[in-house]
Amino acid sequence: MNEYIHIILSGLLELIIQPFYWAGLLLLLLYYRRQGILERKLFHIRLHPYGIPVARALLGGAVAGIVVSLILAGTGFTLTVEGAAAVWIMSLLLLIFRIRFANLIYAVGALGLLQFILGWISGLPDSGLLGTIVQAVEGLNIAALLILAALVHIAESVLIARQGKEFALPTYIPGKRGRPIGAYVLRMLWLMPTLLLVPSESGLITLPWTPPLLSMLGLPESMNYTLLALPVMVGMSEATWTLFPERKATQVAKRGILFGGALLILAVVAVFWTPIAAWIGIAGIVLREALIRDSHREEDGQAAIYTDSGRGLKILAVQPDSPADDMKILPGETLLKVNGSMISNRQQMHEALRMNSAFCKLEVQNRSGESKFLQRPIYAGDHHQLGFIFAPDDTSVSEKPNKPLSLFGLWSVQAEPQRVLVEDTEMPVTSEKAELSDSPRHNTEISQTDRV
Repeated sequence: MNEYIHIILSGLLELIIQPFYWAGLLLLLLYYRRQGILERKLFHIRLHPYGIPVARALLGGAVAGIVVSLILAGTGFTLTVEGAAAVWIMSLLLLIFRIRFANLIYAVGALGLLQFILGWISGLPDSGLLGTIVQAVEGLNIAALLILAALVHIAESVLIARQGKEFALPTYIPGKRGRPIGAYVLRMLWLMPTLLLVPSESGLITLPWTPPLLSMLGLPESMNYTLLALPVMVGMSEATWTLFPERKATQVAKRGILFGGALLILAVVAVFWTPIAAWIGIAGIVLREALIRDSHREEDGQAAIYTDSGRGLKILAVQPDSPADDMKILPGETLLKVNGSMISNRQQMHEALRMNSAFCKLEVQNRSGESKFLQRPIYAGDHHQLGFIFAPDDTSVSEKPNKPLSLFGLWSVQAEPQRVLVEDTEMPVTSEKAELSDSPRHNTEISQTDRV
């Protein structure tokens, strides 16, 4: 038992000292830092303290990594040091173009395609740096990497189901004729550290069970192993203006589990018939991209739910630990009356609140269309809008779908002028360059977010 604890601690130490872990941690920190900047630019407040989403992402990723590591160890999955390095180097190269390419299936699919192409090229060097790279790629077990990618994707989907709504960020995006509408963006990214078995003559681990994967491949079952730390980035970004965040997260998670299950079945087929492994990797990329497009189409043409109807103020979000949060008011509800006065804009709300600076009485229409009556004292230091973030009006700052979010796009969040149509006239407002999608979609100019 002491030997196993020693090996696990050695693997964790390797995880901490290897550069891939710190590269992933830096990416995670920059990603959620950018989210905080967006909140301040759109709403002039920070809804979530910077450390909370980072801590949540690290904890969730660690738990998922432990589960995946145990499953892989139980099946006898092995990975070489060269294979782990190839996966991370390819992931970093892909991250330059798209943050969503951090998902393992993109790196595995690209490596499978590269291995297939190299197999058709003769006269490749077998020495020097280029020769080392060629030998490392040609020696990759793409089928085994596909199994890893499938399990990681299933773990990602479970994380989305469990934590996805916690990462939902309210935002404003251009709607019909340029009018801003309320939406939610589920910006999710986790760092999932995994410990994988590596065959080694000097290894201290001898598995006390018969790994089914080794049996299927006809490999010796009495091999010695050591552990290799492989940090994996998982996550995606999803926008919705037609669903509540929790329902959107559940929807995305179900599709992700179906995709991961299908990929796992195909990967097992590739274990027995290795020539198709590269094609399965490419099919995995195509399937994941299809999930993105399907999500886009579902949002297109649907009625936005975070818009004012002309009666009251639609609530897009509630600031944590605010009076509105204390009264259990939910996003998607509508504020109808303040201190007995009907309201239809922010100015009327402020005037009604000034009628009684020490107390407020609210009439709120819930998501089912029923009215509820709430009241609460107002204390010094309470938010001037009681913590409400309302659906945008014609002059609200909005995120502008511009270009896909890349690795370099995490460093800064820039603002640029935007023209918004108001009553058939144009007026300039400040717009956020938020990189929500690869390109604007459909005639309402509402765009889906770029997935991670």
